Amino acid sequence: MSYLDPAQGRRGDASGGGAARRRGVDLSGWLRVRLRACGLVRHIAAALAVALVQFAPAHAADARCGGVAAACDVPGGSYYVLLPDGPGPHPALLFLHGHGGSGDVALRNRARLGPFVDAGWAVIAPDGARWRTDGPRSWNAMLNPAGRDDVAFLHAVADDAAARFGLLRAAMTATGFSAGGMMVWRLACDTPEAFAAYAPVAGTLWAPLPDHCAGPAPMFHMHGTTDKVVPMEGRSMMDGRLVQGNLIDALGMLRRTMGCVGAATAPREPEGWRAEAWTACTGRGAITLVTHGGGHSVPPGWANAALAFFAAHPRG
Repeated sequence: MSYLDPAQGRRGDASGGGAARRRGVDLSGWLRVRLRACGLVRHIAAALAVALVQFAPAHAADARCGGVAAACDVPGGSYYVLLPDGPGPHPALLFLHGHGGSGDVALRNRARLGPFVDAGWAVIAPDGARWRTDGPRSWNAMLNPAGRDDVAFLHAVADDAAARFGLLRAAMTATGFSAGGMMVWRLACDTPEAFAAYAPVAGTLWAPLPDHCAGPAPMFHMHGTTDKVVPMEGRSMMDGRLVQGNLIDALGMLRRTMGCVGAATAPREPEGWRAEAWTACTGRGAITLVTHGGGHSVPPGWANAALAFFAAHPRG
């Protein structure tokens, strides 16, 4: 795994007037011409500097961003990115951290995201927004008008990262854990064509569930059967003011949206996992639900399972 390397400059020519003097050349006339030209040169340099500021791309100030140490800025927030070794263009994964996390901390989780980079994928990790100045970062999956429009923000992050780092925008996928998984569900439901596939972990839509989503898209969802933070059956919070949606109901709504027919198949998965897949769907629609016996977590092996799903459902 490698971070984005900053641009490297080249050494200029170090030769000077000493060589000319050694050749017996009189430099006095040359110096007078140069001195008279200094004022004009300064004016030209100043004009060029103004032009560069006016016409440089909006992200030129942080053009060397990358890795976990230097955030890339877009309107409304920032993101971090890891690039794989080798020439691009690369496919890319958008990973959304959980409640209270951040993009740079998410990228430091080698066990979770390293397999994507090793497989030649770039990983983009945006920062959630703070509801209060000193509050935790999270995602506006409920589309609260008082918060940041995270659907628009994440589209901007994806477009900026693709342009800045030469990534394959059409092949970009979106995944996230917990609150990040809830936001991935929102992206998949509201803007299914924005990403090639979606892979939320331990997150679902908030209740009340929508009647339908905007269209079909490949969905790979993983959840622990003993999850108490975001249980599969849903959960009421804050005296009923917030309700996490029932995952099985959400998947049923998604199957209706995608026109999936027939019974689920049972793909082979690692011991302790249970998989159900619906592939007879309209358009690019496909759904795989993988459950495991653990709690609120991203289990080992998730990254490779997600990569296999992405490979099976490419966007041409």
